[in-house]
Amino acid sequence: MSINITRMNHAAVNVLGKVEEARSFYVDLLGLPEVPMQLPGMEPINHSEFGFWLEKQGVQMHVIGRESMGEPPDPTQFHVSWFVEDISAVATELSDQDIHNRVMGEGNNRVIWILDPANNIMEFQQDPECL
Repeated sequence: MSINITRMNHAAVNVLGKVEEARSFYVDLLGLPEVPMQLPGMEPINHSEFGFWLEKQGVQMHVIGRESMGEPPDPTQFHVSWFVEDISAVATELSDQDIHNRVMGEGNNRVIWILDPANNIMEFQQDPECL
């Protein structure tokens, strides 16, 4: 079995200590629209000292200004996020393949992070268009 990725969700960068400078760069200079931060199953956040989210043509960039969580896969560090057809199937496949992962949330609101063979962080979320 393979994981059925439907589309790209977001890429994320960490700008620890430089959130306002990064906002000026991405929003003011590059003209990228800022959107509310919204994790699956949670209320949107419009302004946060921990970063901000941008969106252009349905793909987001999460600009994170938080300290490292330490243990990999660390969602505060650079990563790419993919929407998947069935997040439960992804969780099962990762378990079957004995792939270490970090999970936040439950059910269709789960977010799952793993490392690729070169230790790059990949994130998976349920594609809301597949519910």
